[in-house]
Amino acid sequence: MAHQDSPDTIEAAGPKPERPIDIYRRAAVCLEACLPLGWTMSSDRPRSPEAPQRLVVTSPEGESVSFAIVASRGVLSGDVARIAAELSDSDRGFVCAHYLSDPVRRQLDQHGISYADATGNLTLVASRPAVWVRNRGADADPWRGPGRPSGVLTGEPSDRVVRALADHSGEMTVPELIKLSGASTGATYRVVEVLMEREFIRRIPRGGITEVRWEQMLRAWAADRKMCATRRFAAPDGLEIVRNQLAERIDITYALSGVGATDYADSDVLELYADDPDDFAGALGLRPVDRGGDVVVAIPWSPVVFDRMDRARSLRSVAPSHVYADLLSGPFRDQEAAEHMRARLTADEAHWRRPIH
Repeated sequence: MAHQDSPDTIEAAGPKPERPIDIYRRAAVCLEACLPLGWTMSSDRPRSPEAPQRLVVTSPEGESVSFAIVASRGVLSGDVARIAAELSDSDRGFVCAHYLSDPVRRQLDQHGISYADATGNLTLVASRPAVWVRNRGADADPWRGPGRPSGVLTGEPSDRVVRALADHSGEMTVPELIKLSGASTGATYRVVEVLMEREFIRRIPRGGITEVRWEQMLRAWAADRKMCATRRFAAPDGLEIVRNQLAERIDITYALSGVGATDYADSDVLELYADDPDDFAGALGLRPVDRGGDVVVAIPWSPVVFDRMDRARSLRSVAPSHVYADLLSGPFRDQEAAEHMRARLTADEAHWRRPIH
């Protein structure tokens, strides 16, 4: 078995590679420098800016092993299981990124996936021909300065940017996104970088956002964001009276969500957002309860729940994108209704995503 374990760190230099082809080339340089004597590597010729599809490593005896190349700007811990699932049972993966953190590298090792980043972190393993190559690179992302994004979609800027991207279609510039979302300039650029690293959006270098993978983005946002506190209330006169009151009054600020904001099924519980649950309950004559209840009121972390509201059965509801996220995770979650909502949103994007131009 050929074995190469280099203690030397290949220092990152120059600008961070952005295009898939550049990410692969930097990773390939690291791998070629660490291969045992007599071993060679090759790949198919890609069409720039895409990376090659396959890497072939050949032993001195002429025996070869092939790897499927996965080039990504950034890989997070939550992405590893997806990458492993997308590889066929008989295939081997070779993940390339500008930087792979220690937790991500450990997960890739556990899944038997080879990898290399532009700082020199590298593992390549195969059983036939038997080869094991390993190298130590940087312990921290050299391109991430103080205050740069953590990779997690939490906080009001993330709420605003994710919702604005999901709710609109068409190519948009970051200044346009800043205006649509209402987030600050710095925060918007930071969230955009996280979304690019997680490959939920595509952006021309220093240019506009050309593609939004809204379903994957909303799933990640639903999983990352904080859980809202909720209050429960009973409706002494029944839910129909409450619905009628909400349909008639414009002085009460609320946004319906959950199953009741969809056409999936009738709900015997009214689920909604309100900034002040006690004021909301007082205006409608609701009685607080510890368990059960007819009305569940969530206190929103950010006012984005009231942006671009929709109508559901004469009631104001959060936007369809927000309904989907709430059904995936949080106090209003319902997996079957979420799948129904996903199918509906996918089937008719033009109905709920507003053209940017």
